[in-house]
Amino acid sequence: MRWARYLVPFTLLGLLFTSQVWVDYAYAGHRLTWPRAMAVALAEWYAWLPAAPLVIWLSARLPLERRRWPVSLAVHLPASLLCTVLTILVGTLAARSITGVTRPPFSFLQVHLHFFTYWAVVAVGYAADQLRLARERERRTLQLEAQLAQAQLQALRMKLHPHFLFNTLNAIAALMREDVEAADVMIARLSDLLRQALDTADIHEVPLRRELEFLETYLEIERARAGERLTTRLAPAADTLDLLVPTLMLQPLVENAIRHGAHARPGPALVELRTRRDGERLVIEVADDGPGAPAAVRAGHGLRNTEARLGSLYGTGAELVLTARPGGGTIARLVIPARRAADALEGAQP
Repeated sequence: MRWARYLVPFTLLGLLFTSQVWVDYAYAGHRLTWPRAMAVALAEWYAWLPAAPLVIWLSARLPLERRRWPVSLAVHLPASLLCTVLTILVGTLAARSITGVTRPPFSFLQVHLHFFTYWAVVAVGYAADQLRLARERERRTLQLEAQLAQAQLQALRMKLHPHFLFNTLNAIAALMREDVEAADVMIARLSDLLRQALDTADIHEVPLRRELEFLETYLEIERARAGERLTTRLAPAADTLDLLVPTLMLQPLVENAIRHGAHARPGPALVELRTRRDGERLVIEVADDGPGAPAAVRAGHGLRNTEARLGSLYGTGAELVLTARPGGGTIARLVIPARRAADALEGAQP
């Protein structure tokens, strides 16, 4: 029952006022045992058990807000007087049935105490209602923030897909004039690539091993385009394969390494990817042996989207840095939190 939630506070009040009841009866010439005095005190406070839920309901319907306080006060004032009279009468009858003597009703202390109790219940109800509204607003705010983050991430993904698709179609168009068979292979790999991209359309993070499968399909396209001149090497550490990475995050890094490394100079070219775990961080490095990326690469479309997605997913917990590679070339170092799928699901619980 709804009044059961008020049992504990009114029980505590009854125990607190047991000594007051004993003194009142002793002053009137009636000696009560302490158990009986406690029973009287509890009975008097339990008279509020059916009234308190009604007072809470009334305080929710007529809160004492600045715009409505005259109307609310006009209702609460007579209601408080009525509750005072009824609870005192009920408590007096209960005390008489326990002690066998009549306690003088409507003493100043009783009236003052029960009148104050009504307004205390109103205040508690108003505070509880405001707390509920605050929690509801917080919940809605978190939902809106989550929806906004999802929309931002999806928008970045949608920007990346056409960017990659246009580049690949241009490469196929160029290859059609030189090697039709290689172009046919590229079209088949592009089909596989788009199918994998569609499979992860609503997923923002996947295990590294799955992202590497997608990346290997992309590299097959690039190797078909560049021929034997391009060598690619994927060397992930075994303890990183089950860690989560943002979907389609590695492809723009490798694409930049190929564009500004392998395609920037003639002759054999190498692009390699390495991963390692550094404590609670996953470190991914994409290196090339080209002439070195110009400073303007940081403003490129792929890297801009990569940095924006990192900020949306991890805030300040991730970083992307371009550094010079010893012996020539560039290293793109991506550092993100090291998390597994189970950890991500656990962290998403409310």
